[in-house]
Amino acid sequence: MYKLSFDDHSMFVYISRYLTERIIVAIIMWSNNTSHWMAICPRTIITSALIIFIISSIAHAISIPPPTGPYQVGVRKYTIEHYNDHDPVAPNHVSTAFLATVFYPTAQVPKGAPKLYLNPETATFYEDSWNFTSGTLASLTSIVQNDAPFLETDGSPYPTILFGPGGGGTPVEGSTILLAELASYGYAVIGLDHPFEQPFIQYPNGTGVVGVDIPDNVTADSLYELRLEDNAVFLDLHLPKLVRKLKLPFSTTHLGAFGFSIGGAAALGTAQNNSRVASGLNLDGTLIGSPALNSSAADVRKPVFLLGNGGHTFSEGGGGDYTWASFPLWQTAYQRKILINGTTHLDFCDDTFWKTLENGAGYAGPVDGFEQVKILNAYVRAFFDLTLLGRNSPILDGPSPGFPEVVYFNVSGLS
Repeated sequence: MYKLSFDDHSMFVYISRYLTERIIVAIIMWSNNTSHWMAICPRTIITSALIIFIISSIAHAISIPPPTGPYQVGVRKYTIEHYNDHDPVAPNHVSTAFLATVFYPTAQVPKGAPKLYLNPETATFYEDSWNFTSGTLASLTSIVQNDAPFLETDGSPYPTILFGPGGGGTPVEGSTILLAELASYGYAVIGLDHPFEQPFIQYPNGTGVVGVDIPDNVTADSLYELRLEDNAVFLDLHLPKLVRKLKLPFSTTHLGAFGFSIGGAAALGTAQNNSRVASGLNLDGTLIGSPALNSSAADVRKPVFLLGNGGHTFSEGGGGDYTWASFPLWQTAYQRKILINGTTHLDFCDDTFWKTLENGAGYAGPVDGFEQVKILNAYVRAFFDLTLLGRNSPILDGPSPGFPEVVYFNVSGLS
């Protein structure tokens, strides 16, 4: 639940008490049959009751799990202009831009009522698609603040991470819980959404782009290559330009990369191909491209982390995900691999929380959604704390009694 600040709460309580007292006085005077009050009392009662109802609704709005770090969190959006004449999902195969959404630390404390967490179009799409009652997702709120001032630093850039969402959804905003958590500990996390591929995105000028039904002839390989291109163009051209032009406190030379589903596969591909990326983490994505090969070509040569559901196990004749079995064998740098019992694919985005709102809605697994949020927050941050900041965490070194759902694998490669 959203927690009001003392000033916010005091204001709501004061107004509620004042209006309640007015209603009581009006009822008493109405009962005395004074003609003046007979005329205005019904209007006073109805208006005051309506205002109290609105205030109460705001004060008790359901919020996504708040970030736990020492900083508040801001979010900004940037339009990244890039002409692509071989886009597999865009009309006529031409797209001209994609969207960067940045979560970052701020010292500004949220004031007033919390803002809505999802674009209404995004919320409606997933309510309809994943069997939620209308309004369940649309009414969720967040304490992440639009365009809040950046946290002041000593001149050093924030540790910076690139994030890629799932193929065809959920978009970046559908992983707000994890991205905001990282930002609350001082990270800048930049999520890239590709138009037409995601169900809905909205650019900073208010322009909305509704997704298309991805044709059957658009393969996972082609989407993967699209993500690699967006990542490369952003890292090599647009990120340095944004930092230089807008004086943004982001790193341009030593980043982490991670993502969900195909975004996770592309994170490892980007880590392998781009010298600006220092480490890569894959949330539940089957590997694609050279990292999927059962040869030395799979070696990323940088720290990597596979974090997913039990379906990524593999045995001869028993099926499963062979890419998660072969990939560790060829790594020459630090690596970790864990699976989480009770999860399915959608437990690696915000749907793991959404499913707690309504029985039978969403398609995530039986793992407790709030516990899964804690697991993702802890392990993803621990990995980037280690690989970007040099801070080790014992949860990366073996089974943790605090997270019994987590299955730790002792993986070894060629190092």
